[in-house]
Amino acid sequence: MQMPSDPPAHGIDLPPAPAERISERLRRRWLSRGRHRALRFWLLFRGLPVLILYGLLFALNGFLMGWRKAYDVSIAITSPADTPHPVPAWLLSIAGWLVAPGVAGAVAGYVISASIAGRRGMSVEHAFAEDRDG
Repeated sequence: MQMPSDPPAHGIDLPPAPAERISERLRRRWLSRGRHRALRFWLLFRGLPVLILYGLLFALNGFLMGWRKAYDVSIAITSPADTPHPVPAWLLSIAGWLVAPGVAGAVAGYVISASIAGRRGMSVEHAFAEDRDG
C-alpha cells in the first residue's frame, strides 16, 4: 500500500518540452558537424555542395539545350560554342573538367591517406615481414 506522500509509480507528470524551431535545429546540427571525421566530413560539407551546384548547372543546361547535348558538353564531346546557349554551356564545360575529376581525386586522396596513416606506426621490418609458415 502506498503512502499518501509517495509520488505515483509512473513518475511525475511534466509538460512536454517546447518544440525546437527549425533555425535552432539547423544551428545545432551545423555546430556539431565536427563529429564527422575525415572522408565523411569532406563528402558532406565540401563535396556535396559542389556536386549539388554541378547538378543544378547540368539541369539548367539540360533544360536549355537538351539532356544529350548537355552531357556531350559536360564531357567535352561537343564544343560549348556550338550550342544555342553558349554562356551556360561554357560554365558546364569548365565544371565538367574541374568538378568531377576533383571530387573523385579528393575521395581517392582521403582513402589513400587513411591507408598510409594506418601503416605509419609500423616498423619497416613488420610491414614487409615475410610469411615463414611453410
